[in-house]
Amino acid sequence: MIFFATLLATAATPYRPLGREAYLTSSFGEDRGTRYHAGIDFSTNKEEGWPVIAPSDGMVEFAARGAFNYGRYIKFKAKDEHIWLFAHLSEFNPKIDSLIRKEMLKKEKPDVQLSLKIRFKKGDTLAYSGSTGIGDPHLHIERRTPDSKFALNPCKSMKCTDTIAPFIIDAAPFENGFAVKIVDYSREPLENPMSIYSLDIYQSKSLIFSKKYDSLSFSSKEMAKIRDDLIKAEDIDSVADWHFVDVKAKASKIRVEARDFANNVSKTELVLKKEHLKRKVENSAEIPLDTVPPNLGEIYLKTDFAGKLQCRIPVLDSLSGLAFDKVDFRTRNGKWIIFDYDSDPKELVVERRDFDFEEPLSVKLCDKAGNCAEREVVCK
Repeated sequence: MIFFATLLATAATPYRPLGREAYLTSSFGEDRGTRYHAGIDFSTNKEEGWPVIAPSDGMVEFAARGAFNYGRYIKFKAKDEHIWLFAHLSEFNPKIDSLIRKEMLKKEKPDVQLSLKIRFKKGDTLAYSGSTGIGDPHLHIERRTPDSKFALNPCKSMKCTDTIAPFIIDAAPFENGFAVKIVDYSREPLENPMSIYSLDIYQSKSLIFSKKYDSLSFSSKEMAKIRDDLIKAEDIDSVADWHFVDVKAKASKIRVEARDFANNVSKTELVLKKEHLKRKVENSAEIPLDTVPPNLGEIYLKTDFAGKLQCRIPVLDSLSGLAFDKVDFRTRNGKWIIFDYDSDPKELVVERRDFDFEEPLSVKLCDKAGNCAEREVVCK
């Protein structure tokens, strides 16, 4: 009896990818300008190095290390054939890390991609959370169909902690239908506004509109539909989303039900405003003229979460951004040195395990406008 009770308790335990309680900071289907957010983000309290746990027995089939977008990330094929992507990692499991580093040294490139077949058991540590690619430390997670053509709502397969129900704010006529203004947060203080999981609209007792964010196609055509789904409106409050309802309201009064990804629900009645909502006119961004080569700031040493000593070199004076594939670190005898780049703050990073910090390094760096600079540095 004790055995079966333990077995049932284990089966009922929801998957926690970080092995502990973690709050959502971005939700599935969020507005990313020209596309939906294809995954979810978990807060790591602005700390790096939280273990990322395997959801089942399976295999890491792919790993990549780069400076932008996903940063360091892996793809894990689970026992049910679905693909999990874990991104913005600080470190890989040592089995993965050693192969990635060999590939970097072989190609003398800081950004590499590698197909793998490394098996892990449920609960094993696949990697460690970080901030590579973009932003503060956090963990980005996607769950994909076996063919990777569709992203699935990860909260269907794990615990997504969100303690606050959505705020239903307003409603207004828009084009041939109307729009409802809603925002969700996961906790106090009210930071990191998120999208909702589902929206149901009623008039009288009739359901006139319903949508859920259960899956998203990765095709550019489907992703572009976000422009008509979540409207960019002329609105002082840019935090909340205006959800377009492609239905002509028969009366001004509607009943709105909105759920978040932790199944918190809000219900309210609204009266459509008389004024029609207007779509915001997007101004084309000016491309800045960059004629100044990037420069390096004051070097300092730092120990990371795993105890590895880092030499961190701030990057300055680049309007157009660093061209990561045109940055090079070499010793005086020409040996190429592994390095990384943090986007926030903008710093180049080399580790003591890769070379003697007393030895001078020649650094060449270029920005995206083609301006280049070379300098010799010493990490001390």
